[in-house]
Amino acid sequence: MLTRFMYRRYRWMKEYCIKHPRSPLSRVFFRMLAVANVLLSARSPKYQDPAESRIWKAVYFQRWGETSPFELQTDAPVAADTADHKWPRGALYDNSVNRRFNLKLYDHFRHRRDLRVLDLGCSGGGFVKSLIEDGYAAVGVEGSDVSRKLRAAEWDTIPYHLFTGDITRAFQILNGGASPVRFHCITAWEVLEHIPEDRVPDLFENIRRHLEPDGIFVASVALFPDADPLTGAVYHVTLHPKEWWIERFAAAGLCEVERHRFETADYVRGHGMGLRDWNPADGDGFHVVLRLKAPTPV
Repeated sequence: MLTRFMYRRYRWMKEYCIKHPRSPLSRVFFRMLAVANVLLSARSPKYQDPAESRIWKAVYFQRWGETSPFELQTDAPVAADTADHKWPRGALYDNSVNRRFNLKLYDHFRHRRDLRVLDLGCSGGGFVKSLIEDGYAAVGVEGSDVSRKLRAAEWDTIPYHLFTGDITRAFQILNGGASPVRFHCITAWEVLEHIPEDRVPDLFENIRRHLEPDGIFVASVALFPDADPLTGAVYHVTLHPKEWWIERFAAAGLCEVERHRFETADYVRGHGMGLRDWNPADGDGFHVVLRLKAPTPV
């Protein structure tokens, strides 16, 4: 209870400072928040074991050599016109993983050995790496190239499975044989609210193109404003209630999965655990599990 109370106070203070960007309190708050992002980031050295990383990389490159099992084709290698690329924050500090989601995902697909997962807006690539560690095929696509340039987080440990590209522009994931790849699960953790409203249909078309007929799309969607008055960055640019998103999903040929195994605590983001993550019970966001609509009988 104390954790959620502190989170709600933090969220209230942040929204207040966003609405009053010129106030001294806002400047102090966001400077302190920038420091906290660095200190509390999952990419902090305190969370990493150098010896474990060296062993992982040795095994990884022994397996893959100099050849990536995947390729991303796109005319937009970065999301150049977005705040997330101009003033990267999540791309620099986020590296979210939730073991509970992995286990529920494997259970959902009855532990099929050929499970393939695509994570859109993959940030540091932690979730993608966790799937590879479990022996499954996974790919991440991130709009900013800052982590790739810095070889930060998992961009240094699984470079053949992480790519940069604007996910609102047409792209295609190919396998080593240059054939299009479809995925059993596509995820987007706090990504949709970052997408300009006029580009949402293009993103959904990319999802449809890459989703297996029996696959699922799983996402967390935040409903609160997010910006940084110190830089002028506005990160959450499309804020609408769940009903609005469901209508857009339906128009794109995606419908909700009525029965599934995932609960709030299972999701990679929006699980409500800790001071840095929201909970749907607070009204700050929601989760969706979607599938392709069945073809209309002729």
